[in-house]
Amino acid sequence: MEVLLVTGVLTAGVGAGIVAPRLVIRVLTGADGTDAAAVFFARYCSLLVALVGLLLIYAAYNPPARLPAMIFGATEKFGFGAFVLMTPLRTRATALLFAGADVVMAILYVVVMLTGGVP
Repeated sequence: MEVLLVTGVLTAGVGAGIVAPRLVIRVLTGADGTDAAAVFFARYCSLLVALVGLLLIYAAYNPPARLPAMIFGATEKFGFGAFVLMTPLRTRATALLFAGADVVMAILYVVVMLTGGVP
C-alpha cells in the first residue's frame, strides 16, 4: 500500500534527530538545543517517531499489520499536531509545517480505513 510506504519513509526520516538532536531542536523550536535534557528528549522522541515510521513501512508490505499500524500512526500524528497547536510552537512556521504534514497523513489513514482500503 503506497500511502503507508511513502508516509512511513517520511516519518522514519525524523530518525535523523537521533544523531542530530540539536538540529531538530533548532528547526522545530528555534532554541539553541544545548540543554542536556532537551538533547536527551529530542533523541528519544526521534527514536520513537522513527519506529512509528518503520512500523508503517512494515505494514505497507504486511496486510494484517495495516489496520493497527494506521491507528497507531494516526494517533501519533494527530497528537503531534495537537501538541504543536496547544503550545507556543504554533507561532513557528517550521513546527506548523511538520504538524500540518502529520495531520494530513493522519487524515489519509482515516480515509483509507473508512473507505474499506484496509484488509
